[in-house]
Amino acid sequence: MITIYPSSWYYNACVQGFLEVLAWGLGERGAEIIEKELLQADGRVVIPDHLARAVFSPKGVPMPAGYTENPVPDELGEMKRIAWWWVARGYEAGFMKKDDREKSLTNAEIIETVCRSLFHKSAPYPNLAQLAWDKIEFLNKWFTLDEGDSSSAVICSFCGQSYAPEAEARVYDAFLTRSLSIGLGSSPGAFPNLFWDVNPNLAVCKHCRSYFLCFHLVQRNGFFINSDSLQVNWHLNRLLAGKLRGNRFGYQTALLNALQYDPQIRRGISSWGLQDLDIIVFERDKIHYFLLPPSLAKMLLVPRISSLLSRVSNKRVWELVLKEQFDYLPTIIYKSLRAYLIGDNLAKDPEVVYESVSIQPLVVVLTLYLELNRLKKKERGEKGMSYLDINQLRNLGNGAPLNQDDNLVFRLLELTRLYRKADVYHLLLRIYVAAGKEFPEQLARVFTVRDPNLFKTGIYAYISGLKPKKEEDKSSAK
Repeated sequence: MITIYPSSWYYNACVQGFLEVLAWGLGERGAEIIEKELLQADGRVVIPDHLARAVFSPKGVPMPAGYTENPVPDELGEMKRIAWWWVARGYEAGFMKKDDREKSLTNAEIIETVCRSLFHKSAPYPNLAQLAWDKIEFLNKWFTLDEGDSSSAVICSFCGQSYAPEAEARVYDAFLTRSLSIGLGSSPGAFPNLFWDVNPNLAVCKHCRSYFLCFHLVQRNGFFINSDSLQVNWHLNRLLAGKLRGNRFGYQTALLNALQYDPQIRRGISSWGLQDLDIIVFERDKIHYFLLPPSLAKMLLVPRISSLLSRVSNKRVWELVLKEQFDYLPTIIYKSLRAYLIGDNLAKDPEVVYESVSIQPLVVVLTLYLELNRLKKKERGEKGMSYLDINQLRNLGNGAPLNQDDNLVFRLLELTRLYRKADVYHLLLRIYVAAGKEFPEQLARVFTVRDPNLFKTGIYAYISGLKPKKEEDKSSAK
């Protein structure tokens, strides 16, 4: 019997990939078998002994009664089931040489192209297997069912089990090195050598190394949601990966939609959603890690906030929310508003939420910041901020004796950024008096706000509603 316990996010991600391989290999009922038989409510994965022996053996060892499979093709001889399933799942996921993408390949060619795709020098597992080697022989040896050895002094650094190491095993097979994880491993023969005392020390048993060769199947999604339960990880990541198809905003919107609308996730939210949840984002050669603490998990379950966040496509805004650095959002609002008034994001600042044809992305961030603050104040038992209404302030701007092209707008914007509240008030008052208009009561209430960032948000909302000059000229002509 193989028992897998949840561990670090990387280990859990590799187990997720391994389960994806099993689900593919076990045929039409693969996902159902994983969910109903292998995943346990306590967060473990348990693979029964009779099933494990068949999975890690060639087709000569029969599958247990009641299980189906995607069989190993006859021409591949004694290739183990798990080895073929690993290849076939990778091929289905698109891991192949570019030159082979439009070709109809034989099964032997599929093995070759998948291995070349995953084992070249800059691949997920660089140079783990030399290209000249017999790939079937290598994979059969790699995916080995280890009986364990309680008398051995060697302990796996990842699962904690005692095992008997192979006397002649390469360092790349016996330890977590760069060849097994290009992102996290180091190379014993390179400089600088990052191992303690210049020797690798993260020993890997045969079971765990099988999981580690499946990380690429998770990495291709661009994200991994990690919890302290392999069962939760399985459901949540498969659900979100499915929702990503056709979703141009990626995992962020998929996660929020799942939290809002998916009944299975909503039912399980009390058991896991308010615990610490990790979001790992993969971008080329970088790995970004975000911790989703209970306070933020609660926040994302508020329909108003999750609805606004699902409309945000700017990665920087998402990063700030995940890190709970909400007070930087007014800076993003300022930069975006300035770019909108100029008519271009001249510096190509990635923090600018800007679309030349629409101000709506900026309005969404304005509203989001206000709602986040309102919720925080409510949690602290403080009074609400009902007098700060983004739409109302924008409507006041729309009817103001001022337009976007007036030079005073940029002065107003800069005074607001510097939090020169008295100067902002006198500038606006002069504009209204000069136009013979009464100073709006709702705008005056913004000046009673003591929080600098909330004050700025209120004035930014007002400025965002100002009419373009051309539009103002049309109204006066009527």
